[in-house]
Amino acid sequence: MRVALYGLGRMGAHHLRHLGELGHEVLVVDAARGHQGDPAGVDAVVVATPTESHVAVATPWLERGVPVLVEKPLAGSLAAGRTLAAFGHCAVGHVERFNPAFLALGPVDARFVQAERLAPWAERGLDVDVVLDLMIHDLDLFWSLTRSPVREVRADGLAVRSGLFDIVHARVETEAGHVGVFTASRISRRPSRTLRVFSPGGYASLDLRARTGVRLDDTLAEHALEVPPKDALRAELSAFIDAVGGGAPFPVPASDALPALAMAEAIRDACLR
Repeated sequence: MRVALYGLGRMGAHHLRHLGELGHEVLVVDAARGHQGDPAGVDAVVVATPTESHVAVATPWLERGVPVLVEKPLAGSLAAGRTLAAFGHCAVGHVERFNPAFLALGPVDARFVQAERLAPWAERGLDVDVVLDLMIHDLDLFWSLTRSPVREVRADGLAVRSGLFDIVHARVETEAGHVGVFTASRISRRPSRTLRVFSPGGYASLDLRARTGVRLDDTLAEHALEVPPKDALRAELSAFIDAVGGGAPFPVPASDALPALAMAEAIRDACLR
C-alpha cells in the first residue's frame, strides 16, 4: 500500500519507521509544497504535522475520498475537529487506545478515574497548551471508558515557560456520575503516564509508559494484568491500514475524538476563569 506521510518530527519519524517495517511504500511529503503528487497513486495518508495545520493538510485528501489518519489532537479546536469528523474516512491517532496495558484492562465500570501524565520540557508540541499536547490522551481514555456527556468541569492551570498552560489540574464529572481527575505537566523532572480506574469492588492501576498494570480486588489483593509486548503505534497503523484495505472499521474514527476536544476546551475555559 502507498501511504503519503506529512511531517517528519518526532511522531512522523516513528510513523515512517513502522510503516516501512510493515512493508508499505511511504511517500514523505513536505506540507509547504501542497498536494502536488498524483492522488490516484496514494491509498492512504498520515498527517503528523503541527496541530494547527491538520485541517489544511488533511481536507484536500479527504475531499478526494482518500482515508486519512490525523495525529492527536485531531485539531486545535472543537470547531476545526468537526470539520474533519464530517468525513467518515478520517481517523485520529489516539495511540493510547492501542496501549497493551490499557487494552488489558478490558470492560470495566469506571466510576472514578485518576490520570497523571508528566513530561520533561522539550522543544516540541509548543503550538498548543499542555491540555492538547498531553492531557488529551487521558481525556480520550476517560471518554472511551465512560461514554457519558460531561456535566461539570473544574480546572486550574499555569503558564511557566511556553506562554501557554504548561501544567494543568482538572476535574471532570459526567452526567452519569463518573469522575475523572487529571494532571498534566510538560515541565516535570521525570516522565510519568499513570492511569487508575476505580470500580465497585476494586480498582486497576496502569503504568502506560512501562506498559504494565495490576488489578486490586475488594480485599486489596494485587493481581498482575497480562500485558502482551506490543507496540501501540504499530498496532494503530496496522488497524488503520487494515481498515483502508476493507477490513474491520478503524477503532477510533475522527468523530470519536470530539468529546475529548470538547473536554479540553472546557478545561481551558475553566483555567481562564
